[in-house]
Amino acid sequence: GISSTMMRLRVIEGPASRPRLASCRPSSSPRPGRRLHSPTPSSSSPKTPPSCRVRASAGAEASTRTLGASGLTVSTVGLGTIGWGDESYGFNSRYRAVDLRETFEAAVEGGITFFDTAEVYGYKQHEYQSSSEHLLGDFAGEASEPVIIGSKVFTIPWTNLIVKGTSPRLGSEALVDALKKSVERVGRPVDLWSIHFPFPTFKNSVLMDALKEASDLGLTTAVGVSNFSKDQMIEASEICSRLGIKLSANQVKFSLLDRSNEKNGLLSAAEALDVAVVAYSPLAGGKLTSSGAAKNPKDDKLAELLKLMEFVGVVNGGKSISQVALNWLVRKGALPIPSARSAEQAREHAGAMGWSLDDNEMSLLEEKLEYLGW
Repeated sequence: GISSTMMRLRVIEGPASRPRLASCRPSSSPRPGRRLHSPTPSSSSPKTPPSCRVRASAGAEASTRTLGASGLTVSTVGLGTIGWGDESYGFNSRYRAVDLRETFEAAVEGGITFFDTAEVYGYKQHEYQSSSEHLLGDFAGEASEPVIIGSKVFTIPWTNLIVKGTSPRLGSEALVDALKKSVERVGRPVDLWSIHFPFPTFKNSVLMDALKEASDLGLTTAVGVSNFSKDQMIEASEICSRLGIKLSANQVKFSLLDRSNEKNGLLSAAEALDVAVVAYSPLAGGKLTSSGAAKNPKDDKLAELLKLMEFVGVVNGGKSISQVALNWLVRKGALPIPSARSAEQAREHAGAMGWSLDDNEMSLLEEKLEYLGW
């Protein structure tokens, strides 16, 4: 519990207004009239690793960063919209479009500017113009501040049978055609377009050709991939370079409970390539939240980790467990995209920005993970 945790750490005075935790070991270091304009990068900006590319306002931790090599400025925490328009998640039963609008508005008010979607999110609502892309496009078109929208394309050949396309997806042209439909749904070109995952029927070169064509046609500002392994990402980046475009992001599963993409070298490789790591499932399906222990009563290891995270949140001014989990990812240089379907959830996620875990706290958490075998 917290009492046993206290036996393994001491509280020392830091330069900030809150105490710092000292680790037991050394720390480690378009619809007409509705188009939005993305932030324009400065050509003179120095190149720095994703984890360092932030802009802090005076007296506060940075809440923005650059999205890999794209030059786009985004919030350090984004928002995932996988359940928007999807009845299997509770759309039109537990929550409706009006609730998602409030979710979006709360996120923007909280400083979140990056929103992740995909052509298949809520695809059954395409014909009713209530899929994730439709909803996000509608909300963004009326937003008080410009936002960055990233979408993804499915690579499975028979996807068109699901999303009411005309023929099987074979070749880069079919993927670009799918993006054109995404652009229609969003109401403007997207800011980031990514390959949802690699698939055997598409060689990496074909997928990158699609990214190149999409860029040339002005359908997207930046390009990326998702669920690519380290080696696949490196190959994709090399192909993009030969084509004269830059791979800007790789969306992968990453959280305190799933560090495989850090341990296998993907995170460090992405940093070297100037590819932003966009982290989905950052809260491990709800395990890394205040209700995580109650929903997993037999998981003693999880309970022990959550108690430490709760304590770390307390010494950071009363931050929640989920905010600690998201801030840990930000400190790792990743861009977490937790999902939200209520304004309360959006505000909670936004609260992971504007402050930062210190090196000692990062070490404590990783020390605990290693002790628990994660």
